[in-house]
Amino acid sequence: MSTEKVAFEIISLSGDAKSELQKALKLVHEGTFEKAQELIVKANEHLRKAHEMQTQELLMREANGEKLSFNVLISHAQDYLMTTYIFKDMVEEIITLYKVIKNK
Repeated sequence: MSTEKVAFEIISLSGDAKSELQKALKLVHEGTFEKAQELIVKANEHLRKAHEMQTQELLMREANGEKLSFNVLISHAQDYLMTTYIFKDMVEEIITLYKVIKNK
């Protein structure tokens, strides 16, 4: 698979994960914790697939001696994946805080 296709796949999967996380956050604001957790599970699956693409299609190829061309698209894909991981961590923390507040 070309590096451009890999980049687009990582961007797409990361975007899907971010969308699920944003929906989960909205549900948490409404107090719907179980449905929010289901969306986080979906987001984790998208992130797992994106990480697989990153590992198998970029890191492993490079480790095996293949010279991959670096371009802005790959940089954007990597950045988008990492910021989505950080967003996931923040959403999970916000959910925990909402649960604490709701139980008081």
